[in-house]
Amino acid sequence: MILAPASPWSIQLGKILGALLLNLLSVALVIIVIVFLIGVWPVHWDELFGFVLLLMITFVAAGVLIGTLIRRRQPVIPLSIGLCIPVFFISGAFGPAIWGDPITSSVTQLQPVYYGIAVFQYAFHTPTGPAFDGLILVAFAAVMVAVSAIALGSSRRKGVAH
Repeated sequence: MILAPASPWSIQLGKILGALLLNLLSVALVIIVIVFLIGVWPVHWDELFGFVLLLMITFVAAGVLIGTLIRRRQPVIPLSIGLCIPVFFISGAFGPAIWGDPITSSVTQLQPVYYGIAVFQYAFHTPTGPAFDGLILVAFAAVMVAVSAIALGSSRRKGVAH
């Protein structure tokens, strides 16, 4: 990749699109289980798919960024598992995160999982719109893609192959 004439943006977008295609099967399986086996039907199908796509872009771009920065698979897997578990528990999956102490509530609102849970609650249960949470997810996705491409560009200038 270091000698490729392609821009860092196109390389990172290609990596992100490839990973999105790989994730589609698992996302489809989860949606099938939730809807058909568990029986929880979304109120807003179109927004459900839009929010799923936004969250997939955000987390795939974050994974590409971590992979670009670390460059080895072995430490990335335990790091991602180690980060996912606490983020999930403080994100509000089991109750509103803002009911906790102020520090945890503030930290929770700095991560995309908090807003993802809010938009999924809307897509499955609520008739009112989640415009603010959706815009924050768009911002998270854009920042992750941009930082990932910038990180690749800076590592290419340093002569690091990917």
